[in-house]
Amino acid sequence: MANTEKLGAKKNAENEVNETFVSKSIEFYKKYENVIYGVLIAIIVIIGGIFALNKFYITPRNEKASAMIAKPIAMFSRGDSLSLVSALEGTEEDDGFLTIISDYKMTRTANTAKYYAGLCYLYQGNKEEALDYLKQFKKKEDVLWYAAQALIGDLYDEQGDETEAINYYKKAVKGEDPYFTPISLFKLGQMYERSENWKEALKCYQTIEKDFYDQYTTMGVDRYLERATLNAAK
Repeated sequence: MANTEKLGAKKNAENEVNETFVSKSIEFYKKYENVIYGVLIAIIVIIGGIFALNKFYITPRNEKASAMIAKPIAMFSRGDSLSLVSALEGTEEDDGFLTIISDYKMTRTANTAKYYAGLCYLYQGNKEEALDYLKQFKKKEDVLWYAAQALIGDLYDEQGDETEAINYYKKAVKGEDPYFTPISLFKLGQMYERSENWKEALKCYQTIEKDFYDQYTTMGVDRYLERATLNAAK
């Protein structure tokens, strides 16, 4: 009997709490009804604006930029110094990567152009500009993005900034490209060796052996794995 009374009292208390919560919610809604409607309308307007911007502005401009970037990529592929300048800065007939970046902002193609601009500067020996454009390259195209992270790691390594080099190599090795990923893993392993972090170096070489055996054999990673194994065991 006592237990029944306790349960009844507890249930009544819970009902009172629920009723109080509901009444306060209704009161709050009535008090701020206009504000709530205003916020909801603002959210709808923002979402609609983003949709319209993407459909009627960004997408058409990206299609136009996509057609334009073919020429500078072809010039870049030639590899000679004059072609690199033309690819980067453009010619009288065709725009280069820099123009596409500045004139077609927010498009996927402009993002791709930043990657190629970084490569152009790198091959010209302008490593500061190369680093700047490669770091601006956003992760929208996975293979190129992971390759860019490895290149950034290389540039920081040349500057003697081992911490940043390791950070970017760590990003690069998360890709699954059969060519770039094992090379980045090897570079990361070499960075760990310099600081005598043999256990981490060993993990890098073991991953190459396990997941990229063809490259493991071609690159001769076995001797590095053996050395890391010996030192990690000490």
